[in-house]
Amino acid sequence: MPSAITVGERIVLHLALYQKLVDNYDVPIDISQDGIAASLRISRAHAAIELKKLRGAGEVFEKLAHIRRGKTKRKVYFLSPTGEQKAIRIRQYASNEGIDIGPLIDIRRCKAQELWQTLGSDAKKILAGACVFRKPFRREALPPTTTSLLPVDRFGMVEIPAELRRTVLKMTSAEDVKTYHSLAADYWLTENDYGERLYHLVHANRMKEAEILIANKDAAVMASMDNGLLEALLTIRSPSEHYRGKVRRAQAEACLLLGDLEGCFRVCTEMENSTDASENVVGHMIRGRGLRKLERLQESLDALLRAKAVGLKIESSNLECEIAHTLLLMGLNQESINVLEKLVKQERSADPELIERIYYLLGRNYLLIKNGSEALHYLSKSLAITKEKDRKPWYQGMAEAYGLIGNPEKLREYDMKANPPKGWGEA
Repeated sequence: MPSAITVGERIVLHLALYQKLVDNYDVPIDISQDGIAASLRISRAHAAIELKKLRGAGEVFEKLAHIRRGKTKRKVYFLSPTGEQKAIRIRQYASNEGIDIGPLIDIRRCKAQELWQTLGSDAKKILAGACVFRKPFRREALPPTTTSLLPVDRFGMVEIPAELRRTVLKMTSAEDVKTYHSLAADYWLTENDYGERLYHLVHANRMKEAEILIANKDAAVMASMDNGLLEALLTIRSPSEHYRGKVRRAQAEACLLLGDLEGCFRVCTEMENSTDASENVVGHMIRGRGLRKLERLQESLDALLRAKAVGLKIESSNLECEIAHTLLLMGLNQESINVLEKLVKQERSADPELIERIYYLLGRNYLLIKNGSEALHYLSKSLAITKEKDRKPWYQGMAEAYGLIGNPEKLREYDMKANPPKGWGEA
């Protein structure tokens, strides 16, 4: 970005941002030689030369300071009173000349097209490679450069602003973008971030690997699901026969999780029309859950019963649990209890998450028919094994149950757990 502001003046402007820390014990790495080079996208050697000039002019002084989260002290730099006056003059000059100094001292404020025009071909590759990443990544993921092009925080992580990422990728060829996504996919494998790996595998058109990942790491992928990942997942339109059921299930589950019920039902229809009976079961079951979200309870029950009518044993316990949940919401509590108590007898050694859900639904059913003692029995068993961080639904249910059996002290205790008093200053 051409301007009348020299590198030395950019360093003065940069250090002016940190002048209030001059008496602090801990300081950021941004005012060390390395930090200055990284922030201004110049080489360490160039930073050293300019700092030497500024010290010689009496505009900058150095001191040893403890770097935040670091183990040792390092040389850092601050402006002298003369340097502070120089910073004021530079800002006034920039204002008079209409120069935007923000991009000169922070890449995150750069205009993408102007930045792009100043870069050589190698630097463009590094920046474009960084721009495919959606999340902060380690600087070592990309080749080194003689100039500190990418903004690196004190943990060695890089994060490019979303608008800069979008614009740079528009100026990069589709084939190059695909290559950069492939490199990013391999990076996230080393970091065990399977959601991000899947996102980049799809954009790199490595579809078979994406399918295998979904099949083997579906829970990890679902745990990191967001709209960008869902969009990538849904681009797998013709999964291979071997992985088709698992891919479609992941697509439908992800849509349901993020509230895209139209997309969920579209995938469910594909599964219901499949010649694979197991896909039929899963398609009807997920449709039933989606319809329950829409409070179309009779349609939800009908879909779940269609899944049951396929006659396969797969998913049978989960399916019965879904049926019981819908019956509960329909007010058919005894019918729901009958289904769940039968499951309790069958599934004592089953998946703990399924058992926890069965107990919870039994507790909710017994609350609705005003049987406080049975509600307490099952809610407390569910609470003991749940992995949910938010325990409020359990506490509220148990408070209600204690009220039903006439125990006001316990009612107040669990009501306080469900609704703890706000801390000082909280809204």
